[in-house]
This record gives sequence, structure tokens and C-alpha cells, in this order.
Amino acid sequence: RVQEANVDMRTAIHHTRAQLHELEEAADELRRLQLDGAEGTAQAEEVAGELARIAKAREGLKRDLGDQVLAYHRKFHPFWGQLFKTGYQNSRFAQQVEEYACLYTSRATNLAAFSPDARFHTIADVMPHDYA
Repeated sequence: RVQEANVDMRTAIHHTRAQLHELEEAADELRRLQLDGAEGTAQAEEVAGELARIAKAREGLKRDLGDQVLAYHRKFHPFWGQLFKTGYQNSRFAQQVEEYACLYTSRATNLAAFSPDARFHTIADVMPHDYA
């Protein structure tokens, strides 16, 4: 429900990440020009100035992105947060669910008695040849 109610926040985060990516690509291109060009030329000074401008813009975007992500994460449970995400990646819980898909519950509150560090795994199946 939190994700559905905050589509605008997720869209803004995605947009900020895209802007940051574009700036990083532009900086990479300028660094390639810098490596190919002669130092001390007018073009080299222009490239250095543009790289400084991009670096400043990146700092601002990274700060904005951090604020946006923090505001989004605060919409979730204060201790558990998003059960299936840690930042951009799947959480350990999500990895375990993915690996051991037999873990199922009708409500996340059924897991309230478990530690956040609990490891869920399947019970090993015993095959007939394992008895010998």
C-alpha cells in the first residue's frame, strides 16, 4: 500500500537517478576528451571548467536523491522498513524468499516474533538412498 500511495515519490527518485546518470555520462565523455587533448589549451581549460560545473551539479543531485530516498523509506515500518528492499537491492529476506520459495505467510505480522537476523531455510528432504 505504501508503494501505491507514493508513486509520485518513486517517480521523482527515478527521475533524479536518471539525471545523475546523464551527468555521469557527460563527465565521462569530458574526461575522455581531457585525456585525448593537449593540456594547457583553451579547450582543456573549457573541459576542466565544465567538469567542475558537473561535479557541483552531481553533488546537489546526490544530496537531493539522498533526501528523496530517506523521505520514501520513512513511509515504511520504522524498524522493518521495506521487507524486500535495502536501498536499490533486494534485502536478505527477499533473497531468502527467492531462494526458498516455500516460505509463505498471509501477513507480514506473522513474522513479528522473529529477529530481523533470522535465517529461514527449508527442511532437508530425505531420499530413500539417504537411509542406507
